[in-house]
Amino acid sequence: MRRIVFSLLFALVLLPQIKAQTVLQGTSSTNSGIGGDIGFGVKAGLNASTFIGNGYTNITPTIGVYVGALAEIPAFMDDFYLQPEIMVSFQGADLGPRNLNLTYLHLPLMGKYHITDEIAVEFGPQISFLIADNWDDNISALDTNKFNIGLNFGGGYRLNENLYFQLRFNMGFTRVVENTSIKNGLLQIGGSYFF
Repeated sequence: MRRIVFSLLFALVLLPQIKAQTVLQGTSSTNSGIGGDIGFGVKAGLNASTFIGNGYTNITPTIGVYVGALAEIPAFMDDFYLQPEIMVSFQGADLGPRNLNLTYLHLPLMGKYHITDEIAVEFGPQISFLIADNWDDNISALDTNKFNIGLNFGGGYRLNENLYFQLRFNMGFTRVVENTSIKNGLLQIGGSYFF
């Protein structure tokens, strides 16, 4: 699984070298969200993650990081883009007597609409695959879910042609641990660099 993750990340980092033109708000050849060029970039930032739901008390959020790659594809109308992403995210929470650390491969598909040239809102679904955890199901008799579905919403600010900063919240719909009600809650702040 790790080889697949790193191969996908490597491929997405190399794609910008194949296609030289970049989608940028207001800078495509048509100056329009329709028919513009596809842009590629890399992204990284910080996570503040916790678990939402009943079943555990005294849950304390934890700080982690994420890294990944993304594409920006003009779609449907002016100033609207589809933004598929791939990210490796280190997250979890402190459950009191122990920590639950999770490493996910996130695959969000965001819809991004630029309200102005600089400010955008984002919304979209996300599927995630658990790559690793520190949970011992032999002790707890419960296992962690290997698949997660969630919903992202947030926004961003384009500083210039290359830099785009994002703030995003992800609400998980799938239980993190079997036979419990806890689900992922994730706040991300970071930046993207478009080639």
